[in-house]
Amino acid sequence: MEDREYLEAARKYLLSFGPVTEQMIDRHLSEWKERKPSSLSGLFRAFIMHAQNRQGMPNAIGDIDNLSPFLLGFNPKDVLSTYSSWGDLFDTIQSNYTPPGRMERGNNRNYWVIYCKAILSIAQFLSSYESLEDFDDFVSGFLTNEYSLLALPLLLEREIFGFGFALACDCLKENGYPQFIKPDTHLNDISRGLGITEATASFQVFKDVERYCKRINALPYEVDKLFWLVGSGRFYLFDIKVNSSKWDFIKSVERMKLSGH
Repeated sequence: MEDREYLEAARKYLLSFGPVTEQMIDRHLSEWKERKPSSLSGLFRAFIMHAQNRQGMPNAIGDIDNLSPFLLGFNPKDVLSTYSSWGDLFDTIQSNYTPPGRMERGNNRNYWVIYCKAILSIAQFLSSYESLEDFDDFVSGFLTNEYSLLALPLLLEREIFGFGFALACDCLKENGYPQFIKPDTHLNDISRGLGITEATASFQVFKDVERYCKRINALPYEVDKLFWLVGSGRFYLFDIKVNSSKWDFIKSVERMKLSGH
């Protein structure tokens, strides 16, 4: 079985579920085009949206558009010039807004403390760029090979408070940079099950999957999303959930290999 046939097998597997169509799959695989921000403020908003992507935090933070007045219309430079510390931002929000979750300034584990620290570090990082095009040029410098690609999410992990490696990858791939993948549980398990990687460490899975995508001339975002759909069964753009199983898919590919197909 050739490497590229894994993608064909994944599509065929998903199409075996009644509600799923080719158009539904393709819509998810091309969603990155719709999600790409059109301005630096849009990118700032997208980054802080991802910063709350942890269990329980979205419920505590609520609709981030309610924070727009405090974040100066999501302008990173204005945020940085207005607030000298995360505490200033925290106090301003607490004095003028009642969020769904509790705000406890002295509790370092409080979601709002974590979130305000993340927002300020994102503002500091993005304020280095004059425009979205400027940031695009910055990202382009990392698109040479799997090693330079790996360097950018590792950089974001170090620069942005609360960003882990996988979250940094997801933030990039879901906001207009389809050359990146997110090594989550579905991608990791399926990639190992198909023999694309033998790695257990996320950064090594990242490199191996990026090599695989280059080898078969496939857009990393599409490979990532296709494997995610197999693993999750969630066609969220159509509000449809199918009872798929990554383990059943892996077994089906193993059977095809044994049969010589």
